[in-house]
Amino acid sequence: MMPTDAMSWLMWAMVAGLLVLLWASALLLARTVLPGRPRRARDENEAIGELSLRLARGEITADESEQRQRLVLNAFRP
Repeated sequence: MMPTDAMSWLMWAMVAGLLVLLWASALLLARTVLPGRPRRARDENEAIGELSLRLARGEITADESEQRQRLVLNAFRP
């Protein structure tokens, strides 16, 4: 029994969908198993810079700024 054109396209769509599902699950598995990207000093400097700007704009107090800077430094240190 020969498949019709509609059945042929349906089979291609199912195979394509299964391949997408396979690649998506492989990427999710790799993302959970492999370690994340290493933290960079630039991230730390950007966070400290943002805290300095917020202090300059008056959004946070000096005490809050110092406390949050300690938290940032602790978060980025191994």
